[in-house]
Amino acid sequence: MAENASDELASRPFNLADIEEEELERLISITDDTVVILLPVPSIGSSNSHIDICDDLIEISWFAELIASVSGSVTAREDYDGSRYRTSYLLTVDRPGPGFGAAIRKSAILFNRDDDDGDDFQTRYADVRNEVLDYEDSLSERGCAAPEILESYYANLVGGAYNELRYEAPERYADDVAKFPERRVEFWKSAFSARIGAQCYTSCDSWLIPAAVDPDSVFLATDQQYRIGNFIAGQILTIANASYVIADGLVMHFPMSQYFKSRVCASFAVLEEDDSWPSEAFDWSDASFTCSPYREMLLAQMPEDARAPSPREAACLVDPNGSLVIINDGQFRHILYDTKSLQPTDVKQLHSIITSTSEIIATGIDGSPDLACDWSSLTDEDFEQLCYDVILTHPRFDRDTIRKHGKSRSRDGGRDIEVFDMPHRAGGARRKWIFQCKLVSGSGSLSASKVLDIGDMLDHYDVGGFGVMTSAPIDATLYDKLDAVCDRRGVEKLTLSVLELERTLARNPVIRERYFGTQTRNRS
Repeated sequence: MAENASDELASRPFNLADIEEEELERLISITDDTVVILLPVPSIGSSNSHIDICDDLIEISWFAELIASVSGSVTAREDYDGSRYRTSYLLTVDRPGPGFGAAIRKSAILFNRDDDDGDDFQTRYADVRNEVLDYEDSLSERGCAAPEILESYYANLVGGAYNELRYEAPERYADDVAKFPERRVEFWKSAFSARIGAQCYTSCDSWLIPAAVDPDSVFLATDQQYRIGNFIAGQILTIANASYVIADGLVMHFPMSQYFKSRVCASFAVLEEDDSWPSEAFDWSDASFTCSPYREMLLAQMPEDARAPSPREAACLVDPNGSLVIINDGQFRHILYDTKSLQPTDVKQLHSIITSTSEIIATGIDGSPDLACDWSSLTDEDFEQLCYDVILTHPRFDRDTIRKHGKSRSRDGGRDIEVFDMPHRAGGARRKWIFQCKLVSGSGSLSASKVLDIGDMLDHYDVGGFGVMTSAPIDATLYDKLDAVCDRRGVEKLTLSVLELERTLARNPVIRERYFGTQTRNRS
């Protein structure tokens, strides 16, 4: 008999928004059993305001945490009634204890606010609402027994209500995003963090978790069907102003904008834990998809054991059904949902784009495919003048500062051309560059033995950049020599071999015709 009564309590929920006094007394008297309480969210389906929805959800969350404090445990599950288009939460309470009845009676007033308008009722209702507001203000300092409800509150607050608060209550919005900066990029600290076992962040379409956390712990905590063992390795491709994930037999869109937001949230997460100043939270020099030639030049000046790590190569895993991407950047895992597989016609179009791009890349391997210049027709002086004109038209350099030192083979101290670059930021210092011009006869290459005393010249003239321009391929020995000499001194280098020069001349017919006329030959 007792077992039947227990089964009845567990199967038929008590609806606090529609409960008679006799049934309320029955609910209050329950102890050491399992009971299900239905908590309606009346604003969902009836209101267009996320603020109204948040008000309902924060009341329900407050109630769930209050009941959890006087019970063995509670679990919450969202329930949708399709026939009435109404959403509610079913709160399963296990082993109600002392204080449960008082908590139910106090809370019932929230769900029956329209039943009485007497002064005593209004006073009691105001007291309970003040407790709810105090609970809302202290969420970041509390634990959470029913994260399902609180997570829905955060999703409606950050993903909807903030758009209204910006205009209706701008001070509230400004205070919130100042205290929780991750919300500027539509993330929040997940109410499931305690259940997962680590501080995690989430948004309406992604998760950000520490790299040490197994994604399965997120899937299990939030009742998702994904399992990391089923995922396959993928690669990220950005081409033609779009991003994709390519895996075995699968091509998906990659949500790059959401990944950027997740990266910013990760920086806020590091900033919160990093007490040093200035913080390195937003130093993305080692971030995935990052390459900085200037940073590489600075690192080359340092002893190898003192260098910061190179940019991380992100590990990419994808759901074989094409609905989820996980990026592990070594510090965090970015779990991104806003993706889908490409249709066959879109895959064909992408293949065509990649094929066209491959041909462009192939052009860069051998210089200009359609043009080869007759360098034997030039004298040393002609070649230096051509190099002067190329530098003069280069947007990187200040054309008003360019100087050509004497005639070819004159005693110029290794300085054929001298020029200052244009600072790429306001207030930046200009750097002096020195170029050496080498016309090579025949089919040979320019080797290190033909460019002498580079270090002494750089030290003597206090330069910030050194360039070599030649009508021949550059030998590996010279590249190695330039790397060693320039990197040690923090001097940037620029090499223009015959390949780069002919590609430049192909784009600048005025200079090309000035030195070679209209007579050019096909490289093939």
